[in-house]
Amino acid sequence: MKKTSSYPFQRRGKNKYVFDTSSIIVLIETCRLGHVLLKFSEKASLCVPPRVREEFLNGGPSEQDVVTFQRIFSAVPVKLAENLLPYFNFDSTPGEIWVISYALRNPDCCCVIDEEFGRSICNFLKVKFTGAIGIIVELKKVELLSDKDLGMLKNLLRNSDFYLSKELLDELERLCK
Repeated sequence: MKKTSSYPFQRRGKNKYVFDTSSIIVLIETCRLGHVLLKFSEKASLCVPPRVREEFLNGGPSEQDVVTFQRIFSAVPVKLAENLLPYFNFDSTPGEIWVISYALRNPDCCCVIDEEFGRSICNFLKVKFTGAIGIIVELKKVELLSDKDLGMLKNLLRNSDFYLSKELLDELERLCK
């Protein structure tokens, strides 16, 4: 089966992204890209469902990361897509179910999800998706990250607990050349 999208889409106007918690943690806490995401939020709409906001804030971020998060991301109301419940074993607590629920009702939106299961659901439902690395690719495309920045991020991510597939490592490597 062909993937709907492994990286963000292009369209006229502002691209709209709805983020899951793990991608936010990687970009803000691990990569320290809050200042870059803030600039990116001028070019693209970056949003989170209330459940993801709750997950991030309950995860114990630093006060600085909370302020950064609140400056970057807009909260968006989400009605749970009940047809997703069987995929999530009838558990509505994971942030991914809320991110995907939002994207199902807003087809111009791209989910930012790093967990393989959530990405598989997006692929199956033909919902646009990317992950933290896809956002880094976009930041490079809009010239918010330099080649030097990318090299530092690549090393930082390789030495972190964040899992990168060979495909994502290769993409990051291509960007650094």
